[in-house]
Amino acid sequence: MWRANWIVAAVLLARLASVAHTQVFYPGRCPKTPIIKDFDFDKYHGRWFEQERYFVAYEMLGRCWSGTYLKDTSGKVSVRLDFRDLLFSRPKQLTVDIIRKKPYEEPNRLTYTIPGVPNFEDHYEVLATDYTSWTLEYACVDKPPFGHTRIAWILTRLPNPSLPVINTAKQTLAKLGIDPKLLKKQDTSCFVHV
Repeated sequence: MWRANWIVAAVLLARLASVAHTQVFYPGRCPKTPIIKDFDFDKYHGRWFEQERYFVAYEMLGRCWSGTYLKDTSGKVSVRLDFRDLLFSRPKQLTVDIIRKKPYEEPNRLTYTIPGVPNFEDHYEVLATDYTSWTLEYACVDKPPFGHTRIAWILTRLPNPSLPVINTAKQTLAKLGIDPKLLKKQDTSCFVHV
């Protein structure tokens, strides 16, 4: 029964993810983003706490989101998403598999799939990171002929980072042409006991 509920939740997340791409709309095509040729995926692994983001529909299922990049003994990478459900504030987890389709040409561009949800994959990328305190993750989807949608996240290694860390991430986002004014501060109150 429990497993069936999570499969239903995963399907719901997949559906909501497709809706989420309609949240922050821009005219034209997705802008070109930098390829980080020396992106060190192994150094990137570990836990990242969500601090600020554009509106994302599926994340309305919970609060206090974090993602932990894990590699198993076979080299397969996944992200364990930890959050608290909104209804009862219970801890929840969802794991997605991560694939780098072009690990040498585009090492910072990632694809994720949800185990048990056939024919679903979505893409995002690491725009910039210092590996030790902050990272910027980003997704953009062209919606011809209407334009494109964007989602941006600021994630940090610490659950409650200093203001200079957040400001550095926002300044970097702005330099990359992504509007930091559209970011919304996220609930991090659950991270007190991390």
